[in-house]
Amino acid sequence: MAIPPFDPDFWRSRLREAGLRVTGARVDILRILHGAPLPLTAGEAFAAIEALGPADRVTVYRTLNSLVESGIAHRVDPGDRVWRYGLVAGEHHHHAHFVCDACGELRCLSDAMITVSMKGREKPDRFKITQQDVYLHGTCETCLDDEPAVRAAPAAPAKAAPAPRTRPSSPGAKPARAAGAKPAARRTTGKRGRRA
Repeated sequence: MAIPPFDPDFWRSRLREAGLRVTGARVDILRILHGAPLPLTAGEAFAAIEALGPADRVTVYRTLNSLVESGIAHRVDPGDRVWRYGLVAGEHHHHAHFVCDACGELRCLSDAMITVSMKGREKPDRFKITQQDVYLHGTCETCLDDEPAVRAAPAAPAKAAPAPRTRPSSPGAKPARAAGAKPAARRTTGKRGRRA
């Protein structure tokens, strides 16, 4: 399905309806999110905005968060602890996402019908649901096509045992003693053992 062209007037009115000021940065970010086939990380959104001209990273992050808080955009985490942002179009935030466990690709499954029912619970909890996130994990077509090649590839040679781990030294730390070496004698004077 083709993405309809970006309509700046429509998005300006959405910003006003959400109580947000219409700024060039917000419209640019909406344009980037609108044209993206998949939800973008904040870093990807920043890189796309920066390609248009000078950009401020903090402004991009704050704008993405304000769009989420106002309901214009949604934020998803497919399990890699990296937020991705996409526009909310109607019931956009009530659909499933597919995550490829092999390559990390994230896809919106806007045509999938998944229903979560709270019926049949003995005593329902008192809460208000504001967003539903459903993630289906598996392997995408590209990775499935690559699987036979991966299985047929010869095994990598065994690696040598790693060197024993040592404690990292912090700035100003004393050098470590060699094994079996005695500690240097401390010179003290007086009753309280102060250093000379």
